Amino acid sequence: MNKMSASALLLSTLLMSGQSFATDYNITKERQPSRMLVLSSAGGLSSELFSVLNMDLRDIPYRDKTGTITGISYVSANFSESTTETAELCYYRAYTNNPIKCVEIQPNSSGHVTAFNGFEFKAGITASIVHRVDATGSFHYLEPNRKESVTFHYSAN
Repeated sequence: MNKMSASALLLSTLLMSGQSFATDYNITKERQPSRMLVLSSAGGLSSELFSVLNMDLRDIPYRDKTGTITGISYVSANFSESTTETAELCYYRAYTNNPIKCVEIQPNSSGHVTAFNGFEFKAGITASIVHRVDATGSFHYLEPNRKESVTFHYSAN
């Protein structure tokens, strides 16, 4: 019986040591949006990319540099003199040019989005904040009112 108890203890110790506990991290990226050119018949578009670079992860232990997104927080700007502005937050897989999912957000707001939960987090992923305005019949520029930021919340496992 002693031999069986010792074996059971050894097995449970090995199983417990093999378990890993998730650690949560936040990576924030900030950018100043460019002026938006609005064409008289086509409207305007402004898009800022927030890419996670290897250097953003330099203070994170190697085993925790990848994980699963648990949310994305944002601060969006708006463009002066625009009454038809719309905005969206998009997620891109690592080193790709096309978003795999976008969600509508409000211009000039801040919030937290869970629509990307479960998506992969690692160096190379990107989020973007895209602003669009309708054509106004005149050619002009619109100025953003503030910097924009995106915070990637992720759990390493």
